[in-house]
Amino acid sequence: MKKELDFDDIGKKTPYRVPEGFFDEMQRNVRKHTYGGKPAGHRLWITVSAGIAIAAALVGFLFMPSLFREGDRGGQMLDTGNCTAAAPADKWIREMSDEELEELVSFSESDIFLN
Repeated sequence: MKKELDFDDIGKKTPYRVPEGFFDEMQRNVRKHTYGGKPAGHRLWITVSAGIAIAAALVGFLFMPSLFREGDRGGQMLDTGNCTAAAPADKWIREMSDEELEELVSFSESDIFLN
């Protein structure tokens, strides 16, 4: 014999009950298993040392661009104003014969990685 459940009769009461102190005991067990009995000072030390390491890394990245200024390396930086990086490629192309240039173009047209 099935009895239909009327939710209006239940109201806002919870039909489940737990023993006294159940949630306090559960909280102690969770802390015991997650922290492993380590004191709070140990966790604080780990948090502070990790924060200091992150701050040191950020400071290092902030001052890293100062290494790439033109005066610091004796002018070894790439001069993009007059395209000195493309000069060797231009010289190499100018020294090629017409047949070599045509062969290079035909290779580039049939290259599967470029097309």
